[in-house]
Amino acid sequence: MNRTPRLVPLGARLPNQKAEARLRQAWSFVVGPALAERTRPLRVERNVLVMGCWELSRIAPLREAAASVWPQMRDRIHRALGLSLLGLQIVPCDPPAETPAPTQDPDPLRRALRLLEARRLERIRLGLEKE
Repeated sequence: MNRTPRLVPLGARLPNQKAEARLRQAWSFVVGPALAERTRPLRVERNVLVMGCWELSRIAPLREAAASVWPQMRDRIHRALGLSLLGLQIVPCDPPAETPAPTQDPDPLRRALRLLEARRLERIRLGLEKE
């Protein structure tokens, strides 16, 4: 009997995928607004959070400060997202691509409905809600 390859959901290979997506959304809460403007979470590798910073002059001071700040960040991530992380690695990265501002719909009701639909789809994508 020939077995045909089948698609495997991404979540089956990456058990922390949902938690990592929530981490990206909650990044400003985790690191604070000033740091969130210069950094972003890149990935979690072997229970180590890899954080990217696109301002090269700030990487060395961030690495020095990480030793004292990491326990608080780790606890905040664990309480809010359920991710158990062992360490933090800070690496250089490209800044996020700027997205063009969407054109405003003059109808406020239509804007609100689009926003609600976008939030619903995002919750479905993250697995927090079913279709």
